[in-house]
Formats: sequence, structure tokens, C-alpha cells
Amino acid sequence: MFRLIAIGVIVMMTLNSQDTRAEERLRVLMTVGGVGYNTWIVRMLAANPAIDLRVRSVDDYQELFTPEVLTEVDAVLMYHRDNSAEAVERAALLEFLERGGGVVVLHHALANYADWEHWWQDQLGGLYILPGHADLPPSQYSHYFKGSARITRPHPVTERLGAFLYLQDESYDRLWVSEAVSVLLQTTAVGSDGRLAWVGPAPSQRVVYIQPGHDEITLIDPRYLMLLEDALRWTAR
Repeated sequence: MFRLIAIGVIVMMTLNSQDTRAEERLRVLMTVGGVGYNTWIVRMLAANPAIDLRVRSVDDYQELFTPEVLTEVDAVLMYHRDNSAEAVERAALLEFLERGGGVVVLHHALANYADWEHWWQDQLGGLYILPGHADLPPSQYSHYFKGSARITRPHPVTERLGAFLYLQDESYDRLWVSEAVSVLLQTTAVGSDGRLAWVGPAPSQRVVYIQPGHDEITLIDPRYLMLLEDALRWTAR
């Protein structure tokens, strides 16, 4: 019952919002697979009338990102896990960003493409470090994070949230994070790196990372879903 109520709430919030209009549906490519994930995130985003959601799984395609696929969307929601990106994927993703497309990297996708330093250092500005990395100690995760995310600076991604967002989710610690990122959400709760959302360091591209994105209680929270939509809309310009 709570899930149905949550779907109804997010739909009503979208319909009543001055920032989203049905005639301007945002075309979003959501990438999934490569690791287990809670499918409620797909259902909730698909229920949002302001979003035209297309889902593509790394388990079904050797190349998730191609020029043909990215030409048809405004923003990418990266929620899959993959250690390496093919050359055609790298070129297509960078070209997409150059022409004004946006990328929101969600939760475990922070561990993607450790062999592509330009991506995680210069575009995303962070990396969840898996065991065995040649130069960096491994990151850590906690299944039982509870705490408040405080907004650190005014930004279109977070302006509809209010002062803070309470979260109960899987959290990450000991990440590599660039000093050049612009942190949007921060917490002092134990078990987290502290930086829960940020804008990547590339000045002319729009890449946002949002760490929460694992537990159902988070994924069906209307305020969290509003944060995702606003991040996607901002990155897509």
C-alpha cells in the first residue's frame, strides 16, 4: 500500500510542479545490470509523467552507449556496473556530454570504469575503489546508514529539497573524490564518506553523482525521486 501511495505522491508532485511540464518530457536512458539492484527505482521513474524512460541493460548489450542510442535522449542515468568501457562507448559518451547531454551517476555506478581515468578523475570526479586497484586502497560500504543529508550550497539540483533530506540506505566510505567537485549534499553520520552528492569537475560538461540509491525505502521516497528528476533535468540543460 505504501508503495502505491508513493507512486501517487510523486505523480501529483510532478503534475503540480512549476519546474516540470508534460509537454517537455525528459528523455532518459537508464542503464542497469551487471549487479543486482532494486527494480523499484525503474518502476518509480517510469511512473513519472515528466520522464520518458528508456532502460538498457549491460547484460543484454556489449555496448551500452553508442552514438545512435545517445542521439535519442537528453540525459543518462547510469545505474549499471561495468569495469570497462569499450572504445566506442567512451567516444559516444564524451561526444554526448560535449553537445550538451547530461549524465547522472547513481550509487554503485561510482565503481565503473576504473581503467578509464579520464572518466572518473576529470568527468565524474570520484571512484568507488574495488579491491586490487594498483594504486589506491579499497573503498568500504555499510548496509545500515541512517542520517540526514544537508544541502551545502544553493543549486538547481537541490533547490526543491528544502534544508535537508533524511536517508536510510547503503553508504560508501573511503572513496577517491576529486578536490575539484562541487559538493551538493553532505552528512556527518557515521558510515559515510560524507559527500553524498556532487557535480563533477569538468567545467563545460554536466555530470552529477548521487550516492544513495540502494534501499527500497529510499527509492520510493518522493523527495528522493524529485532530487533524481531535478538532477537529470539540470544535466540535460
